[in-house]
Amino acid sequence: MGEDGLTIEIVEGPGAGRHLVLERPITVGRAPDADLVLEDGEVSRHHARVSPASDGRAVVEDLGSANGTFVNHNQVHGPAQLDAGDELLVGVTLIQLRSRQQVANQPSAVRPVPPPLATTPRVPDYVNPDVVRAEAGPGPSEPGSSVLEKYLDVHVRRRAQLAPLALFVLVALALIVYFAVR
Repeated sequence: MGEDGLTIEIVEGPGAGRHLVLERPITVGRAPDADLVLEDGEVSRHHARVSPASDGRAVVEDLGSANGTFVNHNQVHGPAQLDAGDELLVGVTLIQLRSRQQVANQPSAVRPVPPPLATTPRVPDYVNPDVVRAEAGPGPSEPGSSVLEKYLDVHVRRRAQLAPLALFVLVALALIVYFAVR
């Protein structure tokens, strides 16, 4: 642990249970170069910085994130103090600052998902299985098919097929007007 024995632990959200010793300033975000990389779509690439303070606490700063940084449910608008046990919310990820004593008493502060909210992963049922089987067939190697074509509905496909014809007609009309005026 750090000289003051502070760690930060993800207690709720993606990556729950991961912890990091707070020995130096730590950048929290989605970017691969962040010290604590979060798999949370609501978190900015470089969301916040948590630094150990000389008085045994920590200081958190928002790094211009899109969704803000919150300490104990209060939004941070400048450097804010964190005491052991305080909660830091970035995106949907809840991080807790923990002291050496708190870690010794309870090695992990992860909060389990309440049973009524817990769900088991399942295959999406909103996709027609026949379409999935058809897409698994010959696929984009067929002449005239495109990788993106499967995402277009019938109306969009029809417009996409008529677009070259409409462009040709527009150029033809422009040429007729040009030569008629000349």
